[in-house]
Amino acid sequence: MTVDSREDAYLILNALPRIGWLSLQKLLEFFGNDPLAIFKGKEEDLLSAGLTKTACANLLQHEQLFHASKEKEALSKMGARFISFEHPDYPALLRTIYDPPIGLYVLGKLSPTTNTIAIVGSRYADIYGLQMAEKFSSELAERGWNIISGFARGIDTAAHRGALRVQGTTVAVLGCGIDRIYPPENADLYAQIKENGCIISEFPLHVRADRVTFPRRNRILSGMSQATLVVESDLKGGSMLTATFALEQNRQVFAIPGRIDSDMSRGCHQLIRNGATLVTSTEDILEDLDSAPPLELKLDLEPKIRKLQRDTRPSLEGLEAQVYGFLQKHGTLSSSDLCAFCKVEPQTMQTVLFSLELNRWIIRRNDGLFEL
Repeated sequence: MTVDSREDAYLILNALPRIGWLSLQKLLEFFGNDPLAIFKGKEEDLLSAGLTKTACANLLQHEQLFHASKEKEALSKMGARFISFEHPDYPALLRTIYDPPIGLYVLGKLSPTTNTIAIVGSRYADIYGLQMAEKFSSELAERGWNIISGFARGIDTAAHRGALRVQGTTVAVLGCGIDRIYPPENADLYAQIKENGCIISEFPLHVRADRVTFPRRNRILSGMSQATLVVESDLKGGSMLTATFALEQNRQVFAIPGRIDSDMSRGCHQLIRNGATLVTSTEDILEDLDSAPPLELKLDLEPKIRKLQRDTRPSLEGLEAQVYGFLQKHGTLSSSDLCAFCKVEPQTMQTVLFSLELNRWIIRRNDGLFEL
């Protein structure tokens, strides 16, 4: 297949394994900021640009790995589209983070407003949490704020429904392809957001949600948002990871207090103890956003949160300790490399890597490799 446009080039690059934002920057620098030239490059050029041998092989055989024409045809039938980070409709705030998606799959109308706030929390929320999520979402949406959440069960679902209830705008960021409805019981919500908001994902069509895609989804939630509101969360989970991303992206973090005897309040209380803004009303959020620039929150919060994470993380044991040791020795490794070293199945390794990443022992780079 001939690559005819810059958007087509980015569509393919976004879908290829081992090629992420950092790899793309190396390629664009080497090929004079021309994504079309990348596909005309020879192996020695791609290696000189800084690609790994595996990433280089993926790029050279991209037609076997990803059928761009079929993808575009499927998107057209859905009424969806792909926009690269160069496209004028690409969210302005998301473009400023450390590792923005190369592009986004978009179903619905993507609002250009920067008045966006992410509302996140536990999948296992109680009645109090669900009520607070819907209340804050509705009130913020009525005041013109675009509500962003992750379409998961619990708090995310309540946040989306709250915005829709008052005819506000909401964006669902999926941890799978936009052609998949997960969780399946949210089919009606999916249809409502499609008509009255927007559904987005960085993942190609047909990609299933898993323990790797959800953390990547979370950085988009915070990256698209001026601030993140955590409604209910235990000490570990996706919403706490989203709050951490928000801090790293220089965004504000708010948390709603809960019952002191509830596990679902422990995460919010930890955030509040370490500098996140305690909120009891939407006025608290709006006043804080007006009066305190995000930079002040980041500089005040980030060292405290990271210190707490270092102090409270348990010592590694078993397979987690093995993985950490191999990364300490080799610097960067892929999931398949670690499977071979540790002699375990990919599914087992994915669980271990997710746990290590969630607890900030390791990070997954945009080229797919892991490092300490």
